[in-house]
Amino acid sequence: MSSESLIEKKPRKPDGVPVRRANAARSKRAKSEVTRARLCAAAARLIEQKSLRLITVSELTTLAGVAPSTFYIYFADVDEVVLALLEEANAEMPDLGAYARAITLDRLETSVRDLVHEYLAFWDKHYALLRIRNLAADEGEARFRDARGKMLGPLLFSLAEKIEELRGRDLTARTPPLAVASVVSGSMERLASFIRFRHASPDMSRKRLIDAEVFLICQVLGTGKA
Repeated sequence: MSSESLIEKKPRKPDGVPVRRANAARSKRAKSEVTRARLCAAAARLIEQKSLRLITVSELTTLAGVAPSTFYIYFADVDEVVLALLEEANAEMPDLGAYARAITLDRLETSVRDLVHEYLAFWDKHYALLRIRNLAADEGEARFRDARGKMLGPLLFSLAEKIEELRGRDLTARTPPLAVASVVSGSMERLASFIRFRHASPDMSRKRLIDAEVFLICQVLGTGKA
């Protein structure tokens, strides 16, 4: 019997089996993505209400509608869920570095205001998450420090370059551009939190605080006039 005959007579898999397997795999992946998304959504709701350290796996999975054992298929601990949320937020973050690089002396106030506006808009959208990130980073949690650095890095280094470009000859060894940029970005980060408090004086309204931030950054980047 020829090899061709043996090949022809070899039993074949019924048509459609590979397709069914592929569909089953896709269905499993889709279900997995839905479950993970539910866990992340539950975590996002909980951090609006309480401190990260008060959130338990049991509480999170109850809110998500999944078994506690299922949680550990996707995450090692509650911190990992929050870090996943930070990754998602980072993907939505505007290119603040580009806004910093776009600052020019001939449209100084306008371009600085654009940067401050975009920065605060991002914080307004993700305030609870970013507050949790900063608290954990300040407590020494390495993963949250890294997440903070990853999100702030592009802005920080672009600001340093812009400060060097516009004010380099006015700086000294005691005030390197990166140090000045760190203070500027830190002031915006603090404003993003402070601006949410209610203040009795109209001089501390949201608009006035933003105007003050723009003024200060213009002082740093410009010639002393906003």
